[in-house]
Amino acid sequence: PITIEPDQTPNAKGNAFLIFATPRSRYTWGIAIAVLFAAAPQLWAGIHTVPIILAAKEIALTQFLPLHRYRLMKTNSRGEAVMIPFQIDEKDHFGDYILDEGPLPNSKHSNGVFDNEDELSFMGSDVGPLQRPTIWKFKKPDALYEIKFSHQNSKRTGAVYLGAYYSKPPPVSPRYYVSFHLKGAEVVTSRFRYKFDKENYLVVRGIDINQKREKKIALIDTSSLFLRADLKYFLTLDINHTDIKSFLEAYKVGPVRCIARVTFNYRILRLNIDLGMYTEVSFFSNSVTLPAIVDNPMDGDRILNKGSEFYYGFSFFESPKDLKINTNMQQYPTTASRFFSGKPKVEDQYWFNVGNPDYNIYVHMIPSPQMKEVGNAPTFYRENTPAKELRKRSTSPRPLGKSRVNFAIAIDISSFREGLHEIAIELFVENKESPQAIQDYKEVYHWTHALTRLKQ
Repeated sequence: PITIEPDQTPNAKGNAFLIFATPRSRYTWGIAIAVLFAAAPQLWAGIHTVPIILAAKEIALTQFLPLHRYRLMKTNSRGEAVMIPFQIDEKDHFGDYILDEGPLPNSKHSNGVFDNEDELSFMGSDVGPLQRPTIWKFKKPDALYEIKFSHQNSKRTGAVYLGAYYSKPPPVSPRYYVSFHLKGAEVVTSRFRYKFDKENYLVVRGIDINQKREKKIALIDTSSLFLRADLKYFLTLDINHTDIKSFLEAYKVGPVRCIARVTFNYRILRLNIDLGMYTEVSFFSNSVTLPAIVDNPMDGDRILNKGSEFYYGFSFFESPKDLKINTNMQQYPTTASRFFSGKPKVEDQYWFNVGNPDYNIYVHMIPSPQMKEVGNAPTFYRENTPAKELRKRSTSPRPLGKSRVNFAIAIDISSFREGLHEIAIELFVENKESPQAIQDYKEVYHWTHALTRLKQ
């Protein structure tokens, strides 16, 4: 049994951030879209609640020791070194995570050494002050590295200390922040419960937010993706999540992060077609990280009519009319205005914020370079219909207004060029209404890190 503990300390403010990761496509055809979810605590210590991920090559001086020789710590107010939860996730020469559980684990590709693209991950809320530990209540490391974090636009700093042991390292921190329940198809943390759709891991069958005194708020009923390809002189192809089936290949559960690899098949008529595509999903205590990528096999300008589009949407339990919504996206065009409203203005990044006294949702999206080049901007859709009414609609592929979603980001794919489009989409959920948290999300890219080996 694993005890799930919050990575927070009393009397501090809160924010959340997700680091976006992109999958690799094994072949040249495939479509994978997903969303990042975060449920941040009301209280935190450290510099933020960002799940921090550092590749071995980014902290190169620390490389090339066996994985079990590392320990991560911070300095407390008394100058003592304190172990904090962390994990190292290996990658193979394809860039895939090495996962040790499930039907198709790839543990045989592990070299057991921290190097190259391998990742060190820990929580920003566990980052301590920029103060070298002077008191050791466990064995002192043979080599000690300081990883300093600095905010570019302020004097805020923090640090963690990575210890390397050449023999007999002390015990790691016993704290776990995430738990993966394979049988129940859900991830449970101190912040939220994320329930998988076993048929398609790209969508969810529910997200609940944890509040004080074990109170839970049902936030999202389900999600859905939709693709309409209106082919010139041929036919119109509508696809949604019911046409795509997924299979859990392998997974790994660590103190800070759970990673799952999922492959997909596309079902057309009665045929199942192997897409040759997969995605690797990461779960943290306050976040779910899924890649957003479109590997487009066709030139939209050449073969698609206007009206071809993609959207990823959510069914919120509440009606959007009862929520405070702010965004820099233009509104999704109606059928009547679609061909007369012109192209939306292209921005470097897009966001929308949904406010409620019990939670705050912030979505941040960075379009692909190809989208910027052709002036393809996403649009924002909302429909004032609660989830209980949306459930009455068909589960078959439907455009917005007829589908089971009341919130969506839509993209016109008629101008999509052939090739790989990486589109970073990040969703954050704060379990209270917090304007300060929203500001923190926008500024999190201003944090940098530096590595120093300390003299012993």
